[in-house]
Amino acid sequence: MNFVIETSSGVRSIAISNPAKRNSLSLEMLDDLAQALKDADGDPTVRVILLQGLPGLFSAGTDYEALDGASDYYEREERLLDAIDGLNKPLLAAVSGPAVGMAVIILLACDMVFCGEHALFSLPFSAMGLVPPHGVAERLAACCGQRFAAEKLLLSEPISAEEALRLRLVNAVFPDEAVVRETAARALRLCRLPPHAVRAAKALVCSACRSDLSQARRNALEAHRVQCRTDEASLARAAFLEGRKPDFSIEGQGS
Repeated sequence: MNFVIETSSGVRSIAISNPAKRNSLSLEMLDDLAQALKDADGDPTVRVILLQGLPGLFSAGTDYEALDGASDYYEREERLLDAIDGLNKPLLAAVSGPAVGMAVIILLACDMVFCGEHALFSLPFSAMGLVPPHGVAERLAACCGQRFAAEKLLLSEPISAEEALRLRLVNAVFPDEAVVRETAARALRLCRLPPHAVRAAKALVCSACRSDLSQARRNALEAHRVQCRTDEASLARAAFLEGRKPDFSIEGQGS
């Protein structure tokens, strides 16, 4: 398992640890993370869950090299998001370094997110010839509004820590070396509060924010599937795996 899991004083820490692939998420890792979250939620000794990445980065997102034509990858991503959305206990995230694609979608589903000053968030779906899946457009628009969501999704521009705070994607920014410590301190604070009241408040917030998200996720997944079958998606993926930039300009397309 590419995770380091520890429990201390009521906090279950789940750390992504796949440094050889920059913590990118394989099929097995999606399933393992979903199960780890469910286990934490069902453990009476756990009150708060803390998600982080080791060492010094959160996650490069989808491990495209490990897909091998798997047809159920997006369904397994959906199951992971279902596990997150179904949590009764608060889920906090500490982000160091880059978070890309699916990793950002996971963060958007967390209750609180704290990041280091050199964290970087990226949603490069358009640049890769893909449609943003799993309701990320709705989640992003709910955080920062339609125009900023459009800017970041359509232009596929990375988001700095400072900008993430301004766009309300994160709760606070700390020095890189302090982000895990500061996030853990807030997790411990939650552990000392009345647990049923905390969970009830979380449920109310989630209900207010996710009332239409289920249908949005289904719509996004269908649009994502359709786009994945296009020539431009194939060209973009091939360029990504070969470490080069695809050319979708009018000149580059020969039009």
